[in-house]
Amino acid sequence: MTDRLDLGALVHDDGYFLVREPKGTREPYLSNNEGTGGTYRHVLTYPASRRTIKEAALELIQSARHKVFLASYLLGETELLQALFEAADRLRGGVYVVSELSDQSLRRKLTELEDSADPDAATQTHKKYFAELTSHGIAVRGRPDCHAKFLIVDDRAALVSSANLDTNGLNSIGENGAVVTDAIEVDRLSRFFTRLWDSCAYEMPAGSAGYSVRKHAPAPSRCRVPVPQISTRPGIIWTNGDEQLILDHLHDVIARARTTLLLATYSLQGMADSPDILLDPLVKAMRDQPLRVSLLCRGRNHPPSQRRDAAALTELGVRIHADSTNHAKGAIADKRHGALFSANFDADHGLLNGVETGVRLDGEAALTQAVHYFGHAMTHADLEFVPHPTQHQLDQRLAARWRSPWRGERTVRVTASDRVWQRFVTEVQRAPVLYEREVDGRIRLYAGQSGWTLSTRRPTGATGARILRQADTPQTGTLVTHSTAHELLERWLASRGDGVAKTVKRGFLPAIIERQRGHPGR
Repeated sequence: MTDRLDLGALVHDDGYFLVREPKGTREPYLSNNEGTGGTYRHVLTYPASRRTIKEAALELIQSARHKVFLASYLLGETELLQALFEAADRLRGGVYVVSELSDQSLRRKLTELEDSADPDAATQTHKKYFAELTSHGIAVRGRPDCHAKFLIVDDRAALVSSANLDTNGLNSIGENGAVVTDAIEVDRLSRFFTRLWDSCAYEMPAGSAGYSVRKHAPAPSRCRVPVPQISTRPGIIWTNGDEQLILDHLHDVIARARTTLLLATYSLQGMADSPDILLDPLVKAMRDQPLRVSLLCRGRNHPPSQRRDAAALTELGVRIHADSTNHAKGAIADKRHGALFSANFDADHGLLNGVETGVRLDGEAALTQAVHYFGHAMTHADLEFVPHPTQHQLDQRLAARWRSPWRGERTVRVTASDRVWQRFVTEVQRAPVLYEREVDGRIRLYAGQSGWTLSTRRPTGATGARILRQADTPQTGTLVTHSTAHELLERWLASRGDGVAKTVKRGFLPAIIERQRGHPGR
């Protein structure tokens, strides 16, 4: 019977996002000064860098003389709100906002965002922001599937980006987009907003004293929005109903790639299950020529779909750059053809349905700037996707708030009965092997469908050894009937460890386990 097990060498079947090694230092983004003129101007948000999306939004709102149209999934940033209040007072109304306005969807979105430590509190805060808008005479309507982020002023200029107009999107996380002054395209986007406004199912009347949402009967669109054929001409693109322009342009950009393809998204959802959206076009493009494909995404270990789709893309040969702050989206081929947009690579929302906006930028200096931005973000990404990490790698580098690196012995010597040891050997053949350490030093282990305890007491005659016992009754937060260690790990990933770290240390056991004979555990 095996008496020595190296758990740190166990290889996981699944892939995970890990802290990049060697760990680099995130550098502020410095513009290369290209893309600052013309009718399309690149703008961005990046940690510790100049916040040109925010600057552009404030400049546009403060310059409004007739009206402001705004669409954003999340809304709430002190300077932006103040600019909107002043515009509404100056224009005596004239400020119109479309957002989501669904409590359930808003909380779900804030729960998904790692940037929101307390989704319940954040939901109430955002509801307060909307109430402040209406109390200042701003008209607010809601459409449950609206994920677009854009701003239009006086039908003369627009801001289209991946950024929600909230504190994170305007100040701290990775975003980019463009300011558009092409008169034809701004007019198209203004018409798009009018159609969106008419189709809203909820409203918060201007002048409301508090957060009060009521139903609104959608009306037939009052204007038509020209939808041109897919081409390389710069212009506004969107998703709305059966108008899947962002998906069409994504496929067009991929098909045009000959040497390099840059892709960016916040989330991955359903790409492996619906390969026609992204995987099949990539397979075709990579088969026809030696194409280097790089993807920038948020490094999220929950939900599992993010990891599953990352694994599928890695298998195709896509190089994944993961970052803990990225929220930018886009696709750029050969530094010549490309688009930036608000839609994620998501089969459930964004590319096939819902409301999203973006901008095609072929031939524009703004596209060159976007290439520079994505290159910087990928170079300084703080995470990486590892398809089959070892227990040791996960112990040291898993991107999860609850993970506590193993601080125990590198080699753990145990005593155990033949029955207990045989069960342990059988269950730890496949990863994960997890541990929990209580504040009093007690240790619980989980592998396969079983749990064990390691004593803190040293048995007489077995220097340095712990007693390994099979757990009789599952504890709170541990394995339950018909659960596996893999399922327990998924629960830990979903919980983010909130409220646990102060009392329990959790992680992956990377130690060598040696059994000493002669002093069997129970």
